[in-house]
Amino acid sequence: MTPSHKRNKILAIFFLGFVVFTSRESILLGVGNFLIAGDELQRADLIHVLGGDVERIDYGITLYQQDYGGKILFTGGRVEIPLADVTYSHLAREYAQARGIPPESILPFESKATSTFEEVLELHHVLASDTSLQTLLIVSSPFHLRRARWIFEKALPPRVQLRFVPVPFARSRHKQRWWTAELSLQAVVNEYLKIPFYFLKY
Repeated sequence: MTPSHKRNKILAIFFLGFVVFTSRESILLGVGNFLIAGDELQRADLIHVLGGDVERIDYGITLYQQDYGGKILFTGGRVEIPLADVTYSHLAREYAQARGIPPESILPFESKATSTFEEVLELHHVLASDTSLQTLLIVSSPFHLRRARWIFEKALPPRVQLRFVPVPFARSRHKQRWWTAELSLQAVVNEYLKIPFYFLKY
């Protein structure tokens, strides 16, 4: 290698490093935004709130109150509360009623799901028992939606129209600049680990 070629190689490496360094925030945002596979809001027959953070319940209730859904479904299995045997779905239903949601608008489904895959199986059962439910909003945390979208679209019948709705960052414990907050960092890393696992298993 001639001195000029060596110098050019060093300059190219330096330039590439400079570009990566100056663009690092855009790159990191892109890594997080890929997981936020959301859709434009439209009214649906059913709002399905996935188990997890309370912010999901709150946002699902808000969507119902804004007339984005005719009915609302909560899933999520047993919650670890000392001396109590209660499910996330049960607590969510009670909370929604306390927030003014009419009981007849909340599907009385007792969930046992402990994973996103089990939640989609439960939803499949609900849809099989009520064929009038044709359009759905799936509500979850921002970084969870890519994996949720993949498994829901794979497992549910084609007759069902799905739209995926992330809890807005302004109402979420998660941060769009995910690398600056431990909770969000863990969520993004976990999703990138779980997505290939789901792809291989299901």
